Amino acid sequence: MKNIDEFMNSQDVDSHQPLIQLHQLSVTYEDTAHSVLSNIDFELREGESVLFLGPSGCGKSTLAMVCAGLIPGSIEAEVTGEVNLDATIAGPGGVGYVFQDPDSQFCMIQVDDEIAFGLENLQVSPHQMGARIEEALHRVGLKTPKVSQHANFSGGMKQKLAIASALAMKSKLLIFDEPTANLDPYASRKVFEEIESLAEAGETLVVIEHKFDRLLGVMDRVVLFERDGTIYRTGPTEQVIQEEWQWMIDTGVVAPWKSPPLISSKQGASVLTLSHQNTELALNTEPALNTMDVPMPSPAASAVEIASGTVRYGDQTVWEDLSVRVPAGSFTAIVGPNGAGKSTLLQSIAGLQNLSAGSLSVLGKSLKEWRKSGLAKSVSFCFQNPEFQFIFERVADELSNQVVTGPLPASTSELLQQFGLAGYEEHSPFGLSQGQKRRLSVASMLREQHELYLLDEPTFGQDAHTQQVIMERMKELHQSGKTIIMTTHDMDLVNRYASHVLVLSGGEQQFFGSPSELWSHTDLVQSAHLLADVRTDAEPQGGSEQGHKTHTDQDFYAGSVHRDALEPLTQHKWKLNPVWKLGAVLLFALVAMFSNTLYQSLSLFGLSILVMLWFGRMNPWKIVKRFSPFLIFYIFYLFTFVAYSRVPAGDSSVHFLWMNFSMHGLYNGGVLAFRMLSAVGAAIFLLSTTSMTDMVVSLCQDARVAPKFSYGVLAGLRLVPLFQNEWVKLRQARQLRGRDAGRAWMRPVTYAIPLLSQAIRMSERVAVAMEARGLVAEAARSPQQRTYYRHVQRSWRDPFFTVFLNLLSVIFLLTIK
Repeated sequence: MKNIDEFMNSQDVDSHQPLIQLHQLSVTYEDTAHSVLSNIDFELREGESVLFLGPSGCGKSTLAMVCAGLIPGSIEAEVTGEVNLDATIAGPGGVGYVFQDPDSQFCMIQVDDEIAFGLENLQVSPHQMGARIEEALHRVGLKTPKVSQHANFSGGMKQKLAIASALAMKSKLLIFDEPTANLDPYASRKVFEEIESLAEAGETLVVIEHKFDRLLGVMDRVVLFERDGTIYRTGPTEQVIQEEWQWMIDTGVVAPWKSPPLISSKQGASVLTLSHQNTELALNTEPALNTMDVPMPSPAASAVEIASGTVRYGDQTVWEDLSVRVPAGSFTAIVGPNGAGKSTLLQSIAGLQNLSAGSLSVLGKSLKEWRKSGLAKSVSFCFQNPEFQFIFERVADELSNQVVTGPLPASTSELLQQFGLAGYEEHSPFGLSQGQKRRLSVASMLREQHELYLLDEPTFGQDAHTQQVIMERMKELHQSGKTIIMTTHDMDLVNRYASHVLVLSGGEQQFFGSPSELWSHTDLVQSAHLLADVRTDAEPQGGSEQGHKTHTDQDFYAGSVHRDALEPLTQHKWKLNPVWKLGAVLLFALVAMFSNTLYQSLSLFGLSILVMLWFGRMNPWKIVKRFSPFLIFYIFYLFTFVAYSRVPAGDSSVHFLWMNFSMHGLYNGGVLAFRMLSAVGAAIFLLSTTSMTDMVVSLCQDARVAPKFSYGVLAGLRLVPLFQNEWVKLRQARQLRGRDAGRAWMRPVTYAIPLLSQAIRMSERVAVAMEARGLVAEAARSPQQRTYYRHVQRSWRDPFFTVFLNLLSVIFLLTIK
């Protein structure tokens, strides 16, 4: 093994003290038999920019989390060796971390609150936060209202927000873990430009990236990892890349057809310039597969046919009037910028997303005519998020699509070896690295024979070797006559494997044809952000046969912001302090428990309605909708009292079967029902008129609740609406795998354990993310040790409302009998 560190001999680096010193570091996660990292010696000095390169699953992310202090501090693992972190990065906010999965690092609900969260933990002045939020959004090119709720964002938009959140903190050390995994080429280029500017400004950086070519000219040092979690070599970027290029090919870090890049120090790797004449040549690849390689069915045969298809989410149109015919036996790539609706199109074809308008047929039959079981046998679908795919708790079971109790089937063992998962048979799919999860999800959906394969970004986050394994498997299926449809941002793969390309941009279909035809439309390649190095700062030159419009995040997100379940349903007439409001509601609920007569209960219930109408400005229909689930419950509750209450001697009753109906039961049931409905009404008022973010801030500012608890509650509540999505995805995954519960009423039983497991995993990730963003030490324990982007006001209205509501309640109890 080569373990030379030529770069550390340079005088300009030695002039800085090491921020990180690791000696003979080894890391082993719980329930794993082997170390993820072994015998690591590594130093990082202030002002250095270091690139981690290696095959998927070699421990790059684990080493990054050790450098950030997250292992073993926030993530449990056995760590041996010496780990020395400088005090400037060991404290809150010392490290800005962009995780592989952006969803796993969000702590808040709105865009501005998300970015401000880290700033608050660093005690940045609230007066400075607005400018830093705007600057961070501008730097990553995220064009969306600051009050937008990121739960509705595309994967690429979430990635931009995650990067903006890290940049805004201006940490001593910035770690980017696959920051462009979910981004289109143009957005990736913007991220790379930001990293370049940070490196040139002398910021300390650690970057993990499979699409690393553009970074080679600005990264001071590169670290090459072996597949077994050891360091093969570290040294100056240009020297190591030139000398170890063949090793990188052999190890699967780069594709065998790629040539060593020309590196100009601090100027970036050589950048291609594209024009109408040289677009195809600039790709520097020869198609590995085209329509001539595979016998195509007759022109009349189609695998998918959409006529005037439209998909809308509420007021937001994803795409409209889409008409496309995908030939049977073709290999079609769907491309376009982030948020163009590529994943939505695949989900529509798979029957997971209904069209708002238009018609859709799959394999010669209208989608409406397919039975779910028949569609699952004919169509395979691979989600963009690999975790949505998993329905078992062991890797071996996932690949076998059943619980394996005896020896592994030979086909499963072959897939484990082929996709680099050998040795992980007993591991939980959710405990794998992001790259390993992707490989497992793709392998599990390619294992069985189907007529149509739908894959959403099957190669994202993979090294070159694994990309080739996945694509060659898809090529084999295609050559056997199967139809492949995939979404991707990798135009190199499109050029090498696809027979057809569908371009989605600006909510419309911009192109459908062969890759060679696409390259002749240079202005479309530019406007749809298909290649990173196409000039995009000017209008397209010349005309095109294809009409198109430029896509932006704002186009995707649309004008209306989707409301999150934790934000207020209505703007109440009086802006009340959340903590005062909470206190008033709790006191009212306590007073309501002392109502002993039907008239008292009815009067308090009426008071709660009055509060919703006057103070909450809620219309009657909205009140009925909020009450409806509880009304149904209390109707049955009242019925049990009427039918089963013990009747005092002398009171009349009506016997029917085993029930004993009585006015006495009706009266007592009404007292209890309206007593409880009074408290429910007050709770509906609180939840319908209060932003949970404001509530959490108020708990810290006004009630002096520890931020770790209050923000932990918010993070937990933020996950509640996601469970509806988790339920849907789990049902879809089981449906696609042919494992759905035979009866709908069995689903709660079948899904209970998987949902509970996912809840624990999501909670753990959010906890790690909050600590990575600086919610540790005093910032987590004391509300006075952090600042607040939002300031929740208090006024005379707060005590007035509290006294008014509860004084009136007491008067009702004392005067009404």
